[in-house]
Amino acid sequence: MPMTRRDIILKWTSYLTVMFLVAVVNYYVLGPLPISLPLLLPVLAVAGGTLEGAPFGAVYGASCGMVMSSLGYLGPGCVISLSLFGWLSGLTTQYLLRRDAWGHLICSLFSILIWEGWTVGVRLVSHTAPAGVLLRTAAPELLWTLALALPVYWAGRFCCVNYGRIYHE
Repeated sequence: MPMTRRDIILKWTSYLTVMFLVAVVNYYVLGPLPISLPLLLPVLAVAGGTLEGAPFGAVYGASCGMVMSSLGYLGPGCVISLSLFGWLSGLTTQYLLRRDAWGHLICSLFSILIWEGWTVGVRLVSHTAPAGVLLRTAAPELLWTLALALPVYWAGRFCCVNYGRIYHE
C-alpha cells in the first residue's frame, strides 16, 4: 500500500524531531562533559540511509549536514559529506548488507573512519598539529561515536517502524 501525503509528512516530522533531539543531546548534553565530542549527526544520516534507502538517506543526510554546519562544522562541505554518507549507506544496505543494526554499524564505522581520516589528514597537510596530537583527539571521538551509534540507530528505527518505510524493496 503506497504512503499517503499525510504518512510522508508524519514520517519526515518524526525524523526531523529525532534529528533535533540528537543534535541537542550531542552538543548541549554531551558537549559540556569532559569527553571527546561524538559525531552523532553523521551516524544519524547513515541510519536514515540504512533504514529508508539511498534517496531518503541523501536528503536526510543533507538535512543533518545543515544542522551540523549551522553548529560550526565545515559549512557546505558538511552538507555534501553527510548527504553522501546517507546515500552510500542506503546503496550499501540495499545491495551488500542487511538493513539492520549490523548493517548500520558497519556503514557507521566506515563513515566515521572516512570523516576522521579526512579531518586528521587535512590538519596534517596544513601542519596545524602533529600526528600524535591529532590521533589522541580523533581516537576517543571515534570510540564515543561508535559507542553511541546503536542508540542513534534505534531512534531512527523508531521512526521507520512506527511511521512506515518510505523505500520499499
